Amino acid sequence: MNRRKLFALPVLTLAGLAAPVLARAETKKKGGGEGYTQFPTINVFTDAGRLRHGSLSVDVGLYSDNPRLVAQIKLYAPRLQDAYVTVLQAYAGDLSRTSLVDTDYIATQLQTATDRVLGVKGARVLLGSILLN
Repeated sequence: MNRRKLFALPVLTLAGLAAPVLARAETKKKGGGEGYTQFPTINVFTDAGRLRHGSLSVDVGLYSDNPRLVAQIKLYAPRLQDAYVTVLQAYAGDLSRTSLVDTDYIATQLQTATDRVLGVKGARVLLGSILLN
């Protein structure tokens, strides 16, 4: 039993020493490029019937070539998230479970909200998946 501990000690020591070196050597590639900012999935409620509720889930990201605007997007992320929830909840209030989602309308409304919150144009809204449940 003590021999197992004796043999495990050098392996654990080497693994502990190698981990920081490997972490520094790896450079994570950010999905979407350096100018892309991904927001958490936005979920809002819809009217799915008398005794149930449904949900609308939207994946949203912003892209900009301007590094100063990317920094502003990261700084204003909570305000942007709140504006997106407000816009989507207003839209989803009229949806039922058999409704078709108008992606062009959603993109236009989210782009308008983005320009309003940031105060400048130049950030493009990119939509991922849109699920109506």
